[in-house]
Amino acid sequence: MKKGLIVFVIGLCYLILLIYGIGSIYSVETPTEVKKPVQKIPVQKLDDKISIAHTDIFGSLERPQVIFDHKKHVEALIKEDSKKEWETCDSCHPRNEDKSLMSFIFPKKVARKDKDSYMNAYHDECIGCHKERNSQKKKTGPVTCGDCHPDKLAALQYKYPIMEFNYEHHDTHAKKLKEKNIQDSCSYCHHIFNVHSEELVYEKGKEWSCYYCHEIGRKTGPVLAIETRIIREKGLGLEKASHMRCLNCHLYFKKHDEGKIRQKDAKEPPVECVKCHTGKYKTVAELEKVPRPDSGQPEKAFIDIEKSKMKGVPFDHKAHQTQSKTCRGCHHETLSNCKECHTLFGNPDGNNVNLAGAYHDISSEKSCSGCHFVKQSAKDCNGCHHAIMPVDAQTKGPKKAVCTICHSGKRELLPASKLTVAGLDTEKVKKEVEVKILEKEYEPSKFPHMKIIEKMTKISNNDKLASYFHRDLKTLCEGCHHQSRAEAEAKKDEPPYCRNCHSIAFDPQRLNRPRLLAAYHRQCIKCHIKMELKKPKECKECHKEKEMRPTNILSKPVEASR
Repeated sequence: MKKGLIVFVIGLCYLILLIYGIGSIYSVETPTEVKKPVQKIPVQKLDDKISIAHTDIFGSLERPQVIFDHKKHVEALIKEDSKKEWETCDSCHPRNEDKSLMSFIFPKKVARKDKDSYMNAYHDECIGCHKERNSQKKKTGPVTCGDCHPDKLAALQYKYPIMEFNYEHHDTHAKKLKEKNIQDSCSYCHHIFNVHSEELVYEKGKEWSCYYCHEIGRKTGPVLAIETRIIREKGLGLEKASHMRCLNCHLYFKKHDEGKIRQKDAKEPPVECVKCHTGKYKTVAELEKVPRPDSGQPEKAFIDIEKSKMKGVPFDHKAHQTQSKTCRGCHHETLSNCKECHTLFGNPDGNNVNLAGAYHDISSEKSCSGCHFVKQSAKDCNGCHHAIMPVDAQTKGPKKAVCTICHSGKRELLPASKLTVAGLDTEKVKKEVEVKILEKEYEPSKFPHMKIIEKMTKISNNDKLASYFHRDLKTLCEGCHHQSRAEAEAKKDEPPYCRNCHSIAFDPQRLNRPRLLAAYHRQCIKCHIKMELKKPKECKECHKEKEMRPTNILSKPVEASR
């Protein structure tokens, strides 16, 4: 009897579990993890708060990130421990071996670069400090997991924008050091690594950018191979190196200038994150009148390569400096001349990119042709240039008409060229042109020919690059009359009509040549799109519709044709 009762109870339990299980599958939705949308904190509200997450080490976080209030900690050390602002950093950040520079890393000591070591190091330093201050009856922070890793912080993103050190920043720093009567001020920031003495030294003429060596992961050539390898091994990336160099200097001068009378509106060296990482960036136009650093560069140069088959090129270095935010716009490895790495036939020091490629590669913004190609994509230029195949040494081969503008063989640049429409024969260059290709449906389209020529001329004259290369008004004409050549025309200023090349019906024998209607629309509409013009966007803005239309026009809506 007892045995039967036991069997009955066990069976009943299985039945309950089975029913409950089936019910949970079919009657209740399976709970899924709901990801909260990330809320980006604006720069103005970051207020020196730092996100501690290290997803590169921890991967997916078990607990929410820690938002460390750097400003609050500094203020507490000043108030509670009577420290000066420049003395507070030592509380958390270590110094290098000779104690000359502070390394702005945290934690101070990490046994190994693994999850447990980093977690233990953070806990030992943060919680250990909080407990110690608590024992000293000082105001302190949390010591429990939930207080440091609250759930409400999981969806917040505290991220500082990149700080861009442009010509204006350089000029400001140079003037500040000059005011302090500091000699050899360049050595405060610029150094190179001497492979023989294994020391950092300053060398005149080699005021290179920090990026050249410290941007870990950037593909570089063999010139700085030793330096980049050592920096990678030591983990001296750009962020760490910049903070060490900049913040140590700022803290030194804050200490050095304490108690001195400051000029009105004089700014103190910033040590807060938001003072440097503002998210605001100057444009090239805003930096145009800012003085450029003096590294012994010539104002004008003559690029003449020994054994080259092409004539030399006059180069206005001073004018080109105003078209970039930093020297790295062109000098991508060092501040040396291109020919020091890139030879006529190419060598390993220049990644086997020969000199012609270094100057003419349109896929690289560091090359002359590549930079000019980027400039041509600006909206005012793109209306014509989007349809013009780029010509350089690697693609269609040199064209005499193009190459001679640069390869003049003269040391002086060609004089500035300003185009004018004053000399045009208005009998041949029509003020207005009628396009009748859709005359069955629409009235002839009125094309404001002269108005467009005048507009293109004005755009060209207002642009330094365009005004140098557009040396003849007919150069602008080729933007539309793309297959005509003035020297081949029977009569001056009378280029072929579009219909001379583009037939009304599509020619299957010429797959790369659109029919006339498509040619007009692609030429006009694409130009409007590339130049970001608001009008025209509808057919009727160019084509006035006829009152009487043939009934067999398929493009006419059925309702409207009744």
